Amino acid sequence: MKRGAFFKLLQHRTFDFTPRYYDAEKEERDARIKALYEKYGKKEEKNEESAEGVRRSISFSRERSRQAERKPILIRAAVVVGIFALLYVIFK
Repeated sequence: MKRGAFFKLLQHRTFDFTPRYYDAEKEERDARIKALYEKYGKKEEKNEESAEGVRRSISFSRERSRQAERKPILIRAAVVVGIFALLYVIFK
């Protein structure tokens, strides 16, 4: 069996670095697309789509919170029923 060392020996340092590359063509393309959206009013339609997405997200979170509220109540009810059943068996 191998034992751990009493003193921790120094290790060489390693870095997890991911270099980033600049793509001039992509920057130009994104700038042209942004200018076209501003010129032709596509931005307004995008806001409507995002508003609909927000509504869906809110309704989903409401449903999720309702389910989260029900779960502890069911667990407590099961525990209370279990305790009463145990007491009934003990004092029978």
